[in-house]
Amino acid sequence: MLRDSLKPYRYLWPSSDVHADPHWQATDGARFSVRRMPESPDEMAGDSRWPAFFPSPICVVTAADGSSAVLERVVGPSIVNRFPYVMALKFCARSLSKRHYARRAFLNVLESGRTVAVQFLEPGSALDRVLGVIASGTEADALGRPRRTGLATRRALTSDAPVFVDAYLVYEARLVEPSVGFQGEAIYAQPWMDVGSHRMVFLEITAIQLRRDIAEGRTQILWRSLPAWSPKGGSELRASDIEQGSADGRYQKGYTPHYAFPSAGTIAFSSDAIEEGMAVLHLPPRPLDQVELDNDRSRWPCFFPSSVGMITTWAEGGRPNLMPCGSTSVVSRHPLIIAPCVSYAAINERYAPRATLELIRRNGAFGCGVPYIDDAIIEAIKYAGNISLPKDTDKVARAGLAFEEGELAPVLPALPIHFECRVVEEVPLGTHVMFLGEARRILVRGDVTPDNPIEWCPWADVGTPRG
Repeated sequence: MLRDSLKPYRYLWPSSDVHADPHWQATDGARFSVRRMPESPDEMAGDSRWPAFFPSPICVVTAADGSSAVLERVVGPSIVNRFPYVMALKFCARSLSKRHYARRAFLNVLESGRTVAVQFLEPGSALDRVLGVIASGTEADALGRPRRTGLATRRALTSDAPVFVDAYLVYEARLVEPSVGFQGEAIYAQPWMDVGSHRMVFLEITAIQLRRDIAEGRTQILWRSLPAWSPKGGSELRASDIEQGSADGRYQKGYTPHYAFPSAGTIAFSSDAIEEGMAVLHLPPRPLDQVELDNDRSRWPCFFPSSVGMITTWAEGGRPNLMPCGSTSVVSRHPLIIAPCVSYAAINERYAPRATLELIRRNGAFGCGVPYIDDAIIEAIKYAGNISLPKDTDKVARAGLAFEEGELAPVLPALPIHFECRVVEEVPLGTHVMFLGEARRILVRGDVTPDNPIEWCPWADVGTPRG
């Protein structure tokens, strides 16, 4: 159940019956409805909302260039590389509809000032005021939005970007600079790339601010990283054989959809200063100085909201492969492009080359399923995220998941939504490679309806520690 403070911010999908929509066609047996992509320009102009749900967090972002300050809301911010610590933000650069219009004023200031402050505010009046200013404005009045919120701000520690005093978590970042990855490959020739209708901006994190009471454990950030949903037909989940395949003595990554930071299952936030009531961590300027070989210490140094994409590919002999990916996001609306980030640099057991990497390259395609809160699915995420295909060639079945043959990749019928994507580009980022996958088919289970919707909240709560 969502906490009461989050209920006004929840998102329910679908709001209308996609199975009665002529753009969607029922498969044999009506298990799924299928939509072929991409949409036509007329369809986009009439309704540019995502054609299907994908769980994405939301943040607010400010930038300044010495003369102007701007503010935007960004759907789907994502950590895309670990060393250097890089996030990707996506901004509409080509007008598609009234909903999706070019954020040229914001991008001009960002590209001039070259820095941002990515901020998270507690659900409540301050967040409502920020979102209200953004929603009620247009591109013409993008300049000066931070001031029009009426909220107190202070200057960021490493730039002129305004920081809301009400923010409990702030990531300060600058446009990445050209560099060389761990395998000697050139990375970040430019700090942004145009992907379909959007400009994806790569930002290297320079400092993290976390409210002092959270850093000291007196308060926790509470994040529900998976949507809630209840299957009405068959769940398509079967008894797993996880114990036999997982006891190999290797480092095991944990997973819970009910994430609390800080907690016994996370690492402590190692700040190096206290300023303005915030614990502050400055990241070393050189990526090699950021590298942590220890599996636990190499985890993200602080909470950053993310969800999970269930990335599927075909292996030798028509065997299905599955890799849960916490760095999966939508990076373009038209065409709809989904981008998982897969480790390719050998750092430690946590960050090591993944078999999925070469399988996606060989197939030129992948699937992306949307998981939900369910004990069996959570166990499958943990198992598939820790066991590589060479160690268990039947990992999907052993994790308790059935599969079906899609047009481009395996489909997991236990999941409510599945995207089939054709790879159009791959981007090396240092420790991870980002695959840009254009969605060619979307499958939605027949029991995903307005009466049985998927429930998602894109914001975290801040509350007292759990017992």
